[in-house]
Order: sequence, then C-alpha cells, then structure tokens
Amino acid sequence: MLNSVMMYVAPFALTLVFAGGIRGLGGAERGVRAAGSAVVLSFLISWGFFLRPDWVPANDFSRIGHIALGAALVGLVLDLMAPRRFWAAAAAAIVLLISTWASVRGGLSLPAPLGVGWAASVAALTAAAFLVIARLDAARSHGAVALILLAAAALGLSLIAWVAGEPSLASTGLILVSSVLAYTVMQWAMAAAVGDSIILGAGAALLALAWALAEAQPWVRPAMIFLPLIFFAEGTAKRVPLPAARISLVLYPLVLAGLAALPLALAVVIAYVMAMA
Repeated sequence: MLNSVMMYVAPFALTLVFAGGIRGLGGAERGVRAAGSAVVLSFLISWGFFLRPDWVPANDFSRIGHIALGAALVGLVLDLMAPRRFWAAAAAAIVLLISTWASVRGGLSLPAPLGVGWAASVAALTAAAFLVIARLDAARSHGAVALILLAAAALGLSLIAWVAGEPSLASTGLILVSSVLAYTVMQWAMAAAVGDSIILGAGAALLALAWALAEAQPWVRPAMIFLPLIFFAEGTAKRVPLPAARISLVLYPLVLAGLAALPLALAVVIAYVMAMA
C-alpha cells in the first residue's frame, strides 16, 4: 500500500524539486524556460523506478520512456534556443514521425518492402499526433490550460487501462498526471513557463501511452476515440460566464477541468460497458 502511494507522490515531489532547482540554477531567463523539463524528468525517474520497464525499447510499454525522453530533449533545446515557431513545428513534426515510425514498426528499421499502406498509416498517425501537440501548443499561452488538458487526457487513459486490466499502463498514466499536476501548481503560484519540453515531452509520452494501450487491448479503441474531445474543452470553458474579479483566476481552471471531465467520463463508461459485455 505504501509503495503504491509513493509511486504517485514521488513524481509530484520530484517535479517541484527539479523545477525549482532548474529555475534557480538557470537564472531568470534560461532557468524559467528550462524548468518545464522537470515534468518529464520526474516522470521518467518515477516510472523507471516503480514499474521497472526494460531498458531496451523492445515493446510498446518500454518505448514510452524512450519516446518521452527523446521528445523532451528536443523540446528542451527549443526552449533554450527559442527559434521561430515554424522551426519548432518542423522539429516537433520530425520527432512525432520518428516516434510513430518506431511505435508502428517496433523500431527504426525500414520494412522490406516499404508498402504504400504501411507508409499511409504512419503518415496518418503522425498527422493525428501533430494535431494533438499543436492543440496543446496553442493552449499553453493561456496559463495552465495546456497542463490541465494534458493531465485530464492522461487520467482518462489511465482509467481506461485500469478497466482493461492493464495495471502497468494505468500506473504510467497516473505517474504522468502527478508530474503534470505538480508543475500546474508551480505555474499557478510562480508563473512558471509552459515550454516545448512539456508540450513535446509530456505530449509524446501521452501519445505513446495511448498507442501502447490501443495495441495491448484493441477492444478499447472505440472508447479512446472520445478522449481527444478533452482538448476542445477550452473553447466551451471560455463561454462560461465568470465574475469579473480575481476569483475567476481560480474558478476558470476548475470550470475547464469539469468540462474536460465530461468526455473523460464518457470514454471510461464506454470502456466499462464494453468490458462487461
């Protein structure tokens, strides 16, 4: 029981410590931009320590960490260099293409022969992944919005994995939720930057988790279709009338989380019904 509690407390605490340390050591400019790397760093340390995945990315589960690490490193470079968004988008597209290729192929080798159908599947999945990352990238300019959406999607995948009888994937999702929520606290309290290391790193971890779950239990895919609706909760939340006072700074994230919980709950209910059928 204590080990289970620590599995989710550890990434929360590590994120706070790492983000604060990176911000302090890096200074007011670079430290602020690089602090977001703490999210994936704490996720990887906790995930590796408690769930013991293989070091070699031989399966979909162990590839989650490798994909998250590679994407986070690229995101960290983008945070520090601060290039134009065109180049950041190009870098994200390349990372997502490689990640999708590795997930579908089970590695980076070329299939022989390279079929048109296989290439089309990789292209379609890469495009879908890019749209998710682009949506998160657009939301990060509004404070903790992107973090709330990330946490909600990861929680949804975790609950579906639990319903599907995949405890390791369910725990992976909750570890990611814990890391993201810790940084959400820092963002709210200290206006910490939501940079590319979070959007690309945590976003890639989320997508890799979704792929692993869909491959492990294909029957949950219809339920997972509803999870992307979480990323559109912001548009509805903006239409909810809130008081013109400082309290709205607290109420808006709660409203957003509540609206994001609707498609999350729908997806979980559908998965549960399918599991009982």
